[in-house]
Amino acid sequence: MLPDSLTRHPLIDRLRSLPVLAKAGRLLRPVARAFDGPRHHRFEWGFMRVLFAIVVFQSMPLGQPYSDWFVRQSENIAPGQLRAILADPALDNALRPPLLPISQMLPQSEAALTYDKQDKANGIAHFVDLTFFSDPGFIRLLPWIVIPCLLLYAAGLGLPVVLPLLTLVSIGSRTLYNSQGYIHHGYQMLSLVLLAQSVVVVWYAIRHDWRAAFGLRPAALTGGRTVWDWTIRYSQWMIVICYVIAGVIKPIKSDGEWFQNSHYIGIQVVKTHRQNYYSALEERWNVPEPRVAQFMLKEHPDLIRVFLSCGVLLEIFAFLALYNRFLSLLFGIALVLFHYFNDLMMGLYFYGNEKLDWIFLINLPFWIWWLIQRCKPQPQEQEAVAIDPAFAGGQPAIGAPKLKADS
Repeated sequence: MLPDSLTRHPLIDRLRSLPVLAKAGRLLRPVARAFDGPRHHRFEWGFMRVLFAIVVFQSMPLGQPYSDWFVRQSENIAPGQLRAILADPALDNALRPPLLPISQMLPQSEAALTYDKQDKANGIAHFVDLTFFSDPGFIRLLPWIVIPCLLLYAAGLGLPVVLPLLTLVSIGSRTLYNSQGYIHHGYQMLSLVLLAQSVVVVWYAIRHDWRAAFGLRPAALTGGRTVWDWTIRYSQWMIVICYVIAGVIKPIKSDGEWFQNSHYIGIQVVKTHRQNYYSALEERWNVPEPRVAQFMLKEHPDLIRVFLSCGVLLEIFAFLALYNRFLSLLFGIALVLFHYFNDLMMGLYFYGNEKLDWIFLINLPFWIWWLIQRCKPQPQEQEAVAIDPAFAGGQPAIGAPKLKADS
């Protein structure tokens, strides 16, 4: 906010009175209101909680038996079949795109951390010793913290307590991982979404209604939204912010030369292939000169410049996904394909980001519900039903369902 001495300056008043600026203000005001976004139904928040709980579980460094639980259970039903699929990259990626690799859709956790030092401290590791995440005693205790919290989260209960706990585990464990001399930000977006949801529910519990925040009674509207709707909205904001910052920073850090020199990412492709090979010694990465790097650097550098520039523009304009449900769906699908091509071309995978795009931007449960509503026979007097307010982000249309206080 600007100080009163500046907002009341005669020059500011004169500029406000200019017809062009006044007209522009009138034209942009509806756009700004539309960017407030659609209101969400309670069933959407229910689906999102359950799906997000699964994604958070997949990200947690719980180790065995949680890190291979589903594979072991599959042996009782179809011995060896799932293991054969996961061992073959072609079979593992049979549903990709648009879906993720099969290995990334299994309800299994990450392996336990094994680091006993943080010599290359990153973030909060400069102030806190996080090596306790690798202590065998804490590793045995961690599932007793994480799993009950996730079950309560999926049920919508106790969120002002369980969300901060999950946030601390996510940020702390991944900070320890990033304090070993190499940085991987594949879980950054997930941790930020957890942080945003934590702030929303804790703030609501303190300032408004702690019983509703804990899921003990229906939530009333606050600023036109329920606490659950605010939680969804700020999760979407965090996702979009991650993309916009990543897109804007590229031309800024390169003084605008990123678009001209983007084909040199082919060099990073070679480095990524070698890093992936020496990390797991998988033969599919043991390619001294990857074909895609030759394509980028030698054969079609101009085509690659255009293609990668489109990817950066997609990141920069990802904020348009906040405008309404249709653009959220459109950008969500585009971002999933964006990650797919990054994985295909450069071996850079951000499966966690893709999962969040599916949950909070694409939001299939809503579109299934929307199609069912449109396929229902309508009374004669309601044939010309306008677009659903939850779709358009505007005022309720004739015949559109109204959101209750706890929706």
